[in-house]
Amino acid sequence: MISYQDIRELHQFQSGPEALILSLYVDVDQSNASNLNRGFETEVESIFRKMSEDHSPATNHKREFEAECNRVMQVLRNYTPRGKALVIFSGANRGVLWQRDLQVGLPTGARWSKRPWLRPLLEVIEDHDRFAVVLIDKHHAKILTIDATGVHHAFEASSDVPGKHATTGTDHIMSQGQMERDHTNHLKAHTRRVAEELATIVDRMKLSRLVIGGPVEATSMFTSELPKRLEQMIIGTISAPVDANPDRLRAELSAIQQKAEQEDETKIVESMITSAMKGERAVLGISETLAAIQEGRVYRMVVAKDFRTQGNECSVCEVLVADGHESCSFCGGKLEPAPDLVNRASHRVIEQAGKVQVVSGTAADKLAGNGIGAVLRF
Repeated sequence: MISYQDIRELHQFQSGPEALILSLYVDVDQSNASNLNRGFETEVESIFRKMSEDHSPATNHKREFEAECNRVMQVLRNYTPRGKALVIFSGANRGVLWQRDLQVGLPTGARWSKRPWLRPLLEVIEDHDRFAVVLIDKHHAKILTIDATGVHHAFEASSDVPGKHATTGTDHIMSQGQMERDHTNHLKAHTRRVAEELATIVDRMKLSRLVIGGPVEATSMFTSELPKRLEQMIIGTISAPVDANPDRLRAELSAIQQKAEQEDETKIVESMITSAMKGERAVLGISETLAAIQEGRVYRMVVAKDFRTQGNECSVCEVLVADGHESCSFCGGKLEPAPDLVNRASHRVIEQAGKVQVVSGTAADKLAGNGIGAVLRF
């Protein structure tokens, strides 16, 4: 599984004065012809070579950079693709710090910097939020959790639910009404058991969305057994049976998940814009957002997926500014270029226990002209 907690843990990877971190995202999707016969290795080697030739690594870190590239290339040579993308963070004199396969596509890219390059991973998490899927019929049930790393089994159960109608060999002493009541009671016990397990999984994994799948009778009774808080988390239903394969699940879930996420993102952006226009707890624009980060006021930074900007960072107090002269207005220190300003701002927000949300589609369109904003704590 992959979650915002992973981002917080990655943020803790600090580079020392003599060691930086190599962040690598690799497109390993074997449905792409260019990746066959391990073509992804060749592309990564080319990127590392270009970074070295362009003097991207600081001069006094060049030897460390080349050593880290060699270490990561050795990992790639022994790697067997198990998804569509591979993410590796390595360095800080500790070797490979974090490695994960993703079931979603990402373009190949690398950074050599003081902090992990987290923005692509943040975009993946926002685009593929973790949620639970309950597949249930009268006799069987599965609870699955789904995220960017794939489908994960969390719970499975089988129950002996008797039929509601008499069949050949049935003891006819039991009336039809009794059989129907017995059937209903067993089905309720079955669905109640699954509902209780679901509540435990949701709380443990901090999930916020549910999808229900299966025949109408079982799913209706299951929904009726859910506590109100879980019922309100349902974002849609699917027709997939309990034994549906992962490909069918992904196909049926895609539209539901995308619609729910776009609706959530649009509500967040609209609320933020309204608050900012009223001068309440929100700001819009890069300069205003960076100022709020500097003051420790940001609860949630919201950024359009395609928004990119450059700025400066103070070499002394590390304040981030969208524009400036040669010296920092806070401490007088020298300002140095910060080409990936949003990534650095994201780290600052995470440091302050805030959240970073990357939005796309309608929500991103509503941010046009600003590209970024923040919901404030105070």
